[in-house]
Amino acid sequence: MGRIEFGVRLPVSGPLASLKAIESVASDAEDLGYSSVWVHDHLTWTREMHEHHISSGASEAVSKDQNPDFYDSLSTLAYLAAKTKKVKLGVACMVLPCRNPIYLAKVATNIDHLSGGRFILGVGTGSRATRMSMEYEVLNVPLKNRGEIIDEHIQAIRSVWTQQNASFQGKYVSFLDAAIFPKPLQKPFLPIWIGGWSLKSADRAARLGDGWIPGWLSPSEMKEYVQYLLKKADEHGRGKHPFTYAVEKLICVAKDSGDAMRTANLTVRDSLYTYERNVSTFGDAEARHIFGSVSQVHNRIEEFIDAGVTHFELKFIYPSLMLLQKMMTLFSEEIIPSFN
Repeated sequence: MGRIEFGVRLPVSGPLASLKAIESVASDAEDLGYSSVWVHDHLTWTREMHEHHISSGASEAVSKDQNPDFYDSLSTLAYLAAKTKKVKLGVACMVLPCRNPIYLAKVATNIDHLSGGRFILGVGTGSRATRMSMEYEVLNVPLKNRGEIIDEHIQAIRSVWTQQNASFQGKYVSFLDAAIFPKPLQKPFLPIWIGGWSLKSADRAARLGDGWIPGWLSPSEMKEYVQYLLKKADEHGRGKHPFTYAVEKLICVAKDSGDAMRTANLTVRDSLYTYERNVSTFGDAEARHIFGSVSQVHNRIEEFIDAGVTHFELKFIYPSLMLLQKMMTLFSEEIIPSFN
């Protein structure tokens, strides 16, 4: 078994989001031996999303007097590049159709240099965080064309990174002899991981990605997708291209299984009907995420590793930063050593 890496989602949104919390959790993650820290990305964020799409924190911490704060992904990672020394810095995932790919290529390269080559660029079409999400509409980007747009944008970004004077001609973006420097510190370029958990996103990862980071897939589903990706990569002539199979998982771990389940239950149940996915019960979520005692969490991690996963982005569920530190420490001491 190769090196298994574990990362932590930072509180850039949710009821406990703040600059102090972001910096503190990133520092704790590095000190505790995690391999990476992660942010996620949206430009618009409503109170409904704040209350029901909790990617950091927990439902118990939500109150009516909170603003739905969402700290920008790229500038936050640039800040953390100076505050950390070893951990990889990842975004999962940039809503790429809603970004200018030329400017994004420039900023991503800058973060790569600021961090000493620690940046991972995750990109996706941006699943609508709740049924009322209006990001594409606010930014005047055609939602129905998002698949075509993201494919072009990925190729355009790579052209900026790999060509001295970059040119690209597409339906949605085109440019000629763009002299954009510096080029990425990581060679041949910094990694692009594709988000999503559909066949379309898996095929996109096989064609254009350096990794895949889906969310709501069980270990058995992940295993099927890994085999699909391997087949598609061969079909696209990329069978030998270096590739990372990652997952983005909600997690709640405690010495006692009941404590972990109680902490996870409310937050998961509050979000079940707000997403565009085929889950409607806590059991559906439990089958796809990582909840329970140390031994239960260890076993679930093993199931995902057996399916082909080598990198975990862990989205801890925590009603307080104190409990987050406790869970991160428990996971670091009791689980990470078993896999490295």
